[in-house]
Amino acid sequence: MTIAYCKRCGRIFNQVRRNICPACVAEEDKMFEIVKTYLRQNKDATMMQVTEETGVPTEFIVDMIRDGRLILRDNPNLTYPCERCGQPTQAGRYCAACTKELSESLSAASAQLKQKQHPQPGRGYYSKN
Repeated sequence: MTIAYCKRCGRIFNQVRRNICPACVAEEDKMFEIVKTYLRQNKDATMMQVTEETGVPTEFIVDMIRDGRLILRDNPNLTYPCERCGQPTQAGRYCAACTKELSESLSAASAQLKQKQHPQPGRGYYSKN
């Protein structure tokens, strides 16, 4: 086990898996249950309504969604902004359009790297020794 500082409260703790202390883990679990229960009862709630009604900060809710702990398939109005363009999204860091664009860019860059590493065979010279 390693000794670490909790990223939320700054306390020193024995880090096992997460980078927050056991007290903060318990607090996060409690907030998660509050949000999950609220969303089960209010399927059409927006992010602002969830934050106001539960007292759980928007950043925490977005982190739960991005970490995959909170899945929004039954909550169509619960969105947050894409980190790249600001358009509303319900999963991950980027909206569908940015995800597609970034994926295409990465594929093109990968193809260029492969081409540089393995150039097409061209004309060569045959040496007979």
